[in-house]
Amino acid sequence: MTAITADSLGRAAIRLPAAVFWPAVLLAAAWGAMLYSTRIPGAIGAILPYLPYGLGLVGAIIGWRFNRSRLVFSMGMLVVGHWLLLGPASKIRPGTAAEIGFMMYAFLFPIGFVALSLLQERGLLSRPGLLRALLLGGVSGIAVAVVMAHLWLGSDAAASLHGWVKLVLSLQLLPQSYLPDTAVPTLALVAFGAAALYFVLRLVALGNPPLESGALGALVAVALALHFADSGPTAPLFFSTAATTLLIAAIQDGYRLAFHDELTGLPGRRALMHETMKLGPRYAIAMLDVDHFKKFNDTYGHDVGDQVLRMVASRMEGVGGGGKPFRYGGEEFTVVFSGKSSEEAVQHLDALRRNIKESGFIIRAKGRKKKSAANRSKSGPKNNKKVTVTISIGVAERSETNGSPDAVIRAADQALYRAKKDGRNRVSV
Repeated sequence: MTAITADSLGRAAIRLPAAVFWPAVLLAAAWGAMLYSTRIPGAIGAILPYLPYGLGLVGAIIGWRFNRSRLVFSMGMLVVGHWLLLGPASKIRPGTAAEIGFMMYAFLFPIGFVALSLLQERGLLSRPGLLRALLLGGVSGIAVAVVMAHLWLGSDAAASLHGWVKLVLSLQLLPQSYLPDTAVPTLALVAFGAAALYFVLRLVALGNPPLESGALGALVAVALALHFADSGPTAPLFFSTAATTLLIAAIQDGYRLAFHDELTGLPGRRALMHETMKLGPRYAIAMLDVDHFKKFNDTYGHDVGDQVLRMVASRMEGVGGGGKPFRYGGEEFTVVFSGKSSEEAVQHLDALRRNIKESGFIIRAKGRKKKSAANRSKSGPKNNKKVTVTISIGVAERSETNGSPDAVIRAADQALYRAKKDGRNRVSV
């Protein structure tokens, strides 16, 4: 897992609006369609109630095919909610089993979404995946048993149980003036709000992964579907939006896995090849290498070496001049400068080199016990060791001699070799 630093948190917070762009667009479109629901053509209106089922099936197939049990279970939860509002809870009348089912679903849905995000992905048919299915099935079974209590308990006992559930879920945790006029119970509103805050914080902490932004968008869409449960086609509209948001997030996550390096978060070598296909007649490419990296690994271990690579990658994300950083492989990185010459790129690369050297890298003492922030400040830096990390850089530009991106990369690699030969921690052209 990528280490969380102040820099990474800052960059993730800045990029948060971009991360939630697609969910926000889909929610805005659904809201607009709701406002003009009376103008929806009859053919589309007839299909709309079945759309969440179709999208849920597509999402479940994709999740099963790519071992994404979280997507499968999320789609299942959406389909259950849509079925509930379309059928048993289509007319929510106080004191009925349908009302209890609606209230319990509204409360359990955000909790289930949070739980799915916390469980490590292991594939649908793996042992953890099957245990996850049994857990969700067990919770669902208990909820159904409570809703249908009149079938296995006496009428008085069932009414008492339903009354107790309704009382708990309707606890007045917030002032009434802060709450919307809705059939969604108070405890469920609190659960939705807490879950939304959780996914926002998770987005920032994890660097805005697509699955978390999709989960946040789907969470908001389901909340709106439940709020407008009695408003004709509105519920199917928002459930379809939730399913679409999760599908787009799954596609984006697949792209991220295919084109981004998991360790550093930078675009990988495959993404670099695609980037070079878009270059015009003028560009420069730099090859970077962490100095003495093998010795560093041998001395401090591969875990610390991975942390160094992540630190270098985080600094590379701030390279100037419009440079786009990539991880080439091992301890080698690449920066592509479209529309720049080698001379123009050198000043930005040298600034990057100085930034990495001046930042330094702190190695925590082995066996050091975890402490609170206050205790760490008291103990001071004596348990840690600060080392200097340097990089060597070679850069080349497109020319008559080097007319293709591959040729420019080879020339930059030769320049990198010269930088190392001349003493390292420098930029060579």
